[in-house]
Amino acid sequence: MMKKLVWFLLVGIVACSGGKTIIRSDPPTAFVNINGVHKGVTPLEIKLDCEKTRKFVVEISSPGYLTQTKVLSCGRVLGMQKGIFIELQPGEEPEKREMPSGSFSSKEDFGTIKIKSLPAEAEVYLNDEFIGTTPFVKQKIKSGNYTLEVHKSGFKNWRQDVQIKSGSEQEYFPILEEE
Repeated sequence: MMKKLVWFLLVGIVACSGGKTIIRSDPPTAFVNINGVHKGVTPLEIKLDCEKTRKFVVEISSPGYLTQTKVLSCGRVLGMQKGIFIELQPGEEPEKREMPSGSFSSKEDFGTIKIKSLPAEAEVYLNDEFIGTTPFVKQKIKSGNYTLEVHKSGFKNWRQDVQIKSGSEQEYFPILEEE
């Protein structure tokens, strides 16, 4: 009876040992989305909870590179894979097709922006309104023209006029110069 209890506890510990999964990429500082949710940039150390879901879709993207996707599944005894390396290939994502004019749509026109900066943890402003810090993903931005700014103390501000188009996903990678 005691041997069965010890064996059961040992299997439970191995199955739940989980720990953290480390996601790395070449190039580094690529955006990481897991199951459609932005989680940060590579290298990223994250706990993937196998008790809530058994499958994780990891998407890695970076400006000037093709997006890569990897599906991770939790094992019965060993838990989640501990180290992942994804090498991104240079290239541009194909343009998403826009709906032809005159198409019927009950949704407003929105786009998405992704911003990562060097250095990271810089403030992001859209039309002078603070919207977050880098790395940053903002979905559902109404189509239109905007001024995008990135600020960090001790660095020159970065500014660019941008046009958000319906269904577009735009990525920006400002490199801030020291003052």
